[in-house]
Amino acid sequence: LKEALTNGGVVAVTKDIHTNNIEDTAAARIVISQPTTLNLEKKIITPDNMGNNTNSNFVALYVNADTTINAGKDGGIDTGVNGGYGINVNDGATLTINGGYYYGGGTAVQVQKGTLIINGGTFACEPYSNPTYGYNFLINCVDGAYKNGTAKAIIQGGTFINFDPSNCTAEGAGTNFVADGYKVVSEAHGTDTWYTVVKG
Repeated sequence: LKEALTNGGVVAVTKDIHTNNIEDTAAARIVISQPTTLNLEKKIITPDNMGNNTNSNFVALYVNADTTINAGKDGGIDTGVNGGYGINVNDGATLTINGGYYYGGGTAVQVQKGTLIINGGTFACEPYSNPTYGYNFLINCVDGAYKNGTAKAIIQGGTFINFDPSNCTAEGAGTNFVADGYKVVSEAHGTDTWYTVVKG
């Protein structure tokens, strides 16, 4: 998987892949470094406890080149228990997500520098124990880059568990990542609230 994503092109994941990249080193990262179409019929599953990594490798998938993820209902990314972030977008890349399930420790997708476009999928996270953070960074941009316009999130589809992408605190009170012409519909699921972005 690491080699395929380094080379880019069309990459298909047709069975669950359990990665073994627990080391907190840059060499252990899984990085998309060339333009890629990633077709996720199944999941990329990273080791538990990558959330303990604080320096070089605390994200399941680093997206450093323009990427489109097409995923079915059984496809996506899962970082397990005390896991790292799901995806990090950097180097000015544009990531487009069409479907799938994305689960990260505290954050499912972060934009460090680049653009995230979500057209569909389900996004969830293991909440931070500190209630100030909780689910509030499920989708996140690095603050300074968001303020200067080099990190953007444009959401025009998808379901977000316990996170309202049209009114969140990821970049300060009242942050709205939802594209013009779309709105959020909320629905209770037990103790959770699901927020789904629809045309409106």
